Amino acid sequence: MSIANEISRLSEAKSDIKRAINAKGGTLVNEKLSAYASAIDNLLPEDFGNRVRFIDYDGAVLKTMYVADGESATPPENPVHTGLTFKEWNTSLTDIHSHRDIGAIYDTASGCAEFDVRMVVKTGYTVTFNPCIESGTLSIDWGDGTTDTVTGTGKQTVSYTYADYGDYTVKMKISSGGKWYLPDYFCSSSNCFLVAARIADAYKINGYAFYCNYGLRYCAVGNSVTGIGDYAFQECRALQSIVIPASVTSMGSCCFYYCYALEHIVFSDALATIPENCCSYCHTLDCVTFPEGVTIIRNYAFNCCYSLREIGFPEGLTGIGYQCFSESRALQKIDFPSTLTSIGEYAFQYCCGLEKVVLPNSITSLGSYCFAYCHGLKCINIPTAITRIPNGFCYRSYSLEGITIPQNITYIGDEAFYECWRMRNVNIPSTVTTLRSGCFRNCRSVENYYFHTDTPPAMSSSNVFNDISGSCRIWVPKSTDRTVLTAYKTASNWSSYADYIYEEE
Repeated sequence: MSIANEISRLSEAKSDIKRAINAKGGTLVNEKLSAYASAIDNLLPEDFGNRVRFIDYDGAVLKTMYVADGESATPPENPVHTGLTFKEWNTSLTDIHSHRDIGAIYDTASGCAEFDVRMVVKTGYTVTFNPCIESGTLSIDWGDGTTDTVTGTGKQTVSYTYADYGDYTVKMKISSGGKWYLPDYFCSSSNCFLVAARIADAYKINGYAFYCNYGLRYCAVGNSVTGIGDYAFQECRALQSIVIPASVTSMGSCCFYYCYALEHIVFSDALATIPENCCSYCHTLDCVTFPEGVTIIRNYAFNCCYSLREIGFPEGLTGIGYQCFSESRALQKIDFPSTLTSIGEYAFQYCCGLEKVVLPNSITSLGSYCFAYCHGLKCINIPTAITRIPNGFCYRSYSLEGITIPQNITYIGDEAFYECWRMRNVNIPSTVTTLRSGCFRNCRSVENYYFHTDTPPAMSSSNVFNDISGSCRIWVPKSTDRTVLTAYKTASNWSSYADYIYEEE
C-alpha cells in the first residue's frame, strides 16, 4: 500500500472514531490524535451499554457493570451472611436489553422462617404471631430456649411472654410435607417489634402481614414465596431494602405503601404488572428498574417518590397508569420504550427536574395533565399517532421553549400549554379544527402564532390567548380581498383578538 493510501485510510478511520464518540455523547472537535483518548475517557460508562446492579437483600450494591445489548452479566462472588445460605439471583443474567437490578435470594441456614425480635420494654413483653396452617405441624422456637408446637389448621394465634429484655430470633418451621403461610395481620406493630424477617418456607405473604411494623429494616424473601398480598408491608417505615424472588408471580396493591426509608426494591422477573400504589410515598427510593416481562405499571405506583431520579423501563411495557410517577421531583431523564402505547392522567405531573422528554411514536393515548407542573421541562415532542393534545398537557411547564405540533393534530385541549412562559413561536398546522379554553393562556413570551388554514379553528371560549403579549402577532393565510383575515377577525371568540390578527406578508 502506498503512503498516500495509508494516510487516506487513517484519516477515514479517525473520522469514523470521531463520529462514534460524538454519537455516544462525546464532544470531540480536535482533530489531533491525542484528543481522541481524552474524549473516550470523558464518556460516561453508561454510554457503552445497559447498567446492571447486583443488590443484596439489605440494600448493599455488590457490583455495578455495563453490558452490551443482548449480552450477559457476570455476577460477583456469592454474598455471605451468618444464618443465611445464598440460593440464587432473582432474575436471569443473560440476554440483557435494558438497565437491570438483580437481587440476591437466600434460604435460612436453619430452613425455618426467622424473625428477629427486638425487645423495646422490660420484662413481661408479649410477642404475638398469627400463622395460617394448611397442613402439618408448625414448630416455634422463641429464641430463649422455649419451644411450642401448633397442630391446628387455619389461622392460629400464638403468643409468648419474655422474662428478660433483649434481642431474640424466633424460628418457625413446618413439618415435612406441611404447608403454611403468613396471613393478614401475621404480626402488626401492636403485638410485635421486628427488626428483620427471613422467610424461607412459607409460600405466600398475605395482605397486612407486616402492617405498621415500624422497626422492620430488612426482609429476605426466599424462593418458596409465590405471592405478596395487598398492604403486606404498608407503613414499614424503617424498611430499607427488599428483593422479590422470581417465584413471586403476583403482588397486591399498596404492598410497600408509605415505606418512607425504602432505598432499593428489586422486582421479580415473573411479574407482568406493577400494582397500584406499589411504592407510593417511598420518599427515599432513588432508582427503580423493571424486569423485562412488565407490561403495565398501574395507577399511583410510584406517586410521591420525591427522591426518584432514575427509572429503567423495559421494552415490552405498554401502559403507565394514572398519577403513576407524580411528584418524582428529582427525576431528570426518562427513556421510554418503543412499545409504550399509553400514559395516564397526571402520570408525570410535578416532575420538576425533567428538562427533555422524547415520547415514542408508538403512543396512541396521552392522559390529561400528564406533564403538568414540569417546571424545568424545556423540550417535549408529540407522538405522530396522537390526534388530540390532551387537557393540561404541559400546564404550567414554565421552561418550555417551544412545541412542534404535527400535522395529524386536530384538537388542542383545555389549558394544554397554560402558562408556558418561555415559548416564542407557535406553528398551528392546518389540520387543527378546535382550540379549547385557555390552551395558550398566559403564554406571555409568544411573539408569533402561525395559522395555515383559511377556516378559523373553533374556539370554545374567548380566553384561548388570554394575557397575550401586546407585541404578539397572530398570522393567518393571505387571501384575495382579505377574506380570510376578515373571517378570523369576526369569528366567534376570535373577535376578542382582532387587533392581534394579521395577514401573512
